[in-house]
Formats: sequence, structure tokens, C-alpha cells
Amino acid sequence: MLAVALNHMGAIADNNFAFGFLKIFDSFQVLKLNYCDNFTDKQLQLCQPEKEEAQVKEKLGRLDLSKPLLELRGTRDKLQRIVRSMFFPGGEKKYEKILLTGCDGMADFPWAVQVVLVQPPAPGRGQGLEWVRRADAVVMQGLAEEEGRRFADGVRTFRPHMPVFSEKAAGDLSQGLTDCLEDLFSSYLEKREKIKVMLEEQQAGPLMIDCEQARRLAGSLGVNLALVGSVCDESGYRVTRCGLGCF
Repeated sequence: MLAVALNHMGAIADNNFAFGFLKIFDSFQVLKLNYCDNFTDKQLQLCQPEKEEAQVKEKLGRLDLSKPLLELRGTRDKLQRIVRSMFFPGGEKKYEKILLTGCDGMADFPWAVQVVLVQPPAPGRGQGLEWVRRADAVVMQGLAEEEGRRFADGVRTFRPHMPVFSEKAAGDLSQGLTDCLEDLFSSYLEKREKIKVMLEEQQAGPLMIDCEQARRLAGSLGVNLALVGSVCDESGYRVTRCGLGCF
């Protein structure tokens, strides 16, 4: 399963990018998440597996797969759980490729490919660029030439090789961005497959893993610990001897 999270910065809605994305990557389904009611900053931890609730299953069952863009409304933890449940084995997996919008992907879905969409006004250095280390690609859309140059220079100060693209405010994605995304998606799927293979090699009984084992696996493969947790979800693993909320 391939999940891409669109992290939005700026005052302009990001729907234009999603539609342009779908023109190129038409096998994706866009899920726009609309957080409402009882919002909390608590991230749903992958090491605290929860059984799918009846209402979560019902919500998934009502999704109209004929629509390229769907909107889900609910509390943050509920929507995190709905998206996460799409990875569980034995359930009704609706999509193989999803683009998540309307969310803080780096906090809510750290196991996804992280694309940062920057629209006017671009954040300045005073607002911090800590997110740069977790981003996979940066897309500037609608920024003036000088504003875009300053922002790109700031990003590359933190990560010199970060892919940064300047795109039109509306229209198709550039060939350079398309090629970059295809490479990122291929690399992401390869990482998931490597994790699955290592899990299978280490399996000596029930599908269970503890936090320390997961950390060692992530370290040996050089992958995000949250991605290991996502693959454990997809493979049906249960996390044992935890309680630290670490992945």
C-alpha cells in the first residue's frame, strides 16, 4: 500500500494541487480529512493497536469508490484510526494508493511519503524549518520568483539535496516533479517490501513484535520507525511489551 501525505503551508487551499496530482497519478484516491470536535494533539500510537470499532468499519463501508476525492469528517484520533485500519489484514482494504490532504501528515501519518506544499505567504526563517528533516519533497506553488528563491535557499541550508520544485498555481505537474514523485513512490514501496521480508525472516512463531525488536529492525534497514509500525499493521503483527508509545 502506498500512502502520500500532503502537508500544506500558506493561506490558499490545496485542492488545485490534488487535482493536478490526480491527472498524472490517476490510480490514487484522495482522502481529504476534516478534523472537527474534540480536537486533541495526541497522536495515535502505532504501538497501541486497537480493534476496529463497528462505526469505523461502517464508515469505510460507506465510502463511494467512484469519487476521486472523498472527504472524511471526525475527531483527529478517529480519522487516524480509519486511515490506519486500511492497512489491517483481513479487512475491506479500499485503496492501494491514497493521497491524504487536510492534515498534518508528519505528525498524524509519519509512515507516509511526506510532500510539503508551500503557497503564499511562504514561512520565513523565524517560523522555523524543523519540518525539513522529515520532508521527502517540497513543492512551491504560486510564490513570486524572489520569495521562492529565498525559501528554497533556506530549505537547502538545512538539507542541501532536498528536492524543491516551483510549480504553477494551477495546471499539470511539471515533468521534473512527476519524475521525483515516481522515484519517491518506488523507494517507499521498496522499503515496505524490505521490512516485510525481514519480518518474515525473523518470524519464529505468532505474529508479535516488541518495541526493541522494531527499533533494531528500523536501524538495520535505515528506515523510519513509524514505517516499521505501518508494515506491522499491514502484516497483522501485534506489539508486545510496550507501554512507551514509541512507534
